[in-house]
Amino acid sequence: MSSTSSTRRRPSIHITLQRAARLHRLVTFLAGVPRPRADVLAHLRIGLRTFYRELDLLKKCGVKIKHRARLYHLMATAEEAEGRLPFPDPQLSFAEMDELARCDCQAGRRLAELLAAVVRPPEPPPKRRSGGRKKTGNSSGGEE
Repeated sequence: MSSTSSTRRRPSIHITLQRAARLHRLVTFLAGVPRPRADVLAHLRIGLRTFYRELDLLKKCGVKIKHRARLYHLMATAEEAEGRLPFPDPQLSFAEMDELARCDCQAGRRLAELLAAVVRPPEPPPKRRSGGRKKTGNSSGGEE
């Protein structure tokens, strides 16, 4: 792979802790052997609509689930799928972000880029002047 985790495009998905846990359980459950939908629903204790919503979210995140002969199976390892799952916002402070951004790893470099974008945002481009006629004084054309 030529792209790093900091350059790869990731969908911006905000999820709850509960949903993140459910997605993780779904991925690990399907990583073993192919499972029928009824077993997945019972294992996760979810309804049909939630099941299909989670499958749709996994697809958007690049996690492939194969459905064949009424069985669902994860097409990657659980670890590969976990690398694509969204994680809930950990509500870190600036100091905590700064500390983590100093780690010498891909995640630390990505956090450093995010922190820099907030602390030192790029300068906005200069405002363009309109090409119209410059107005002077009284614009009504009447008495002063």
